Amino acid sequence: MPKDSATTINNNWSYNEFLAFLMVYGAEMNQELTGEELDFIKTRTGIQDIEKIKKKVDSISDAEAIEVIDDYKSHYLSTPESKAKVKNDLEALLNTPGNHSQFEKVVVHLIERLLK
Repeated sequence: MPKDSATTINNNWSYNEFLAFLMVYGAEMNQELTGEELDFIKTRTGIQDIEKIKKKVDSISDAEAIEVIDDYKSHYLSTPESKAKVKNDLEALLNTPGNHSQFEKVVVHLIERLLK
C-alpha cells in the first residue's frame, strides 16, 4: 500500500515537531486546545508555530494520524528511554490547568500504547 501525502509531507519533522503533533492530536480528540495546553506544548517542545502543527492535525483523519505516529515512532522512539520521555510528556499535558475529561486521559493512554 503506497504512503499517502499525510505521512510523506512530514517526513522531515524534528523530534519536537513530532512531540507537538502527538500532544495536539491527543488534546484535540475531544475538544479544542485550551490556552494552557497551547502554552504547555510550546514550552515543552520549543515549537512556537503550533498553528502549523494544529492545521496538520485538523487536516488528516485518525487513520492518517496513526500512520504518522507509526512512521515517526520507528525514527524517534527506538529506545525504552525515548518512549518513557514521550509518555512523561503526554502525561504532563494532563496536568495542565483546567478540566481534563476521562476521555482525554484515555486518548493519551491510547497514544502511549501506539508508541510501544
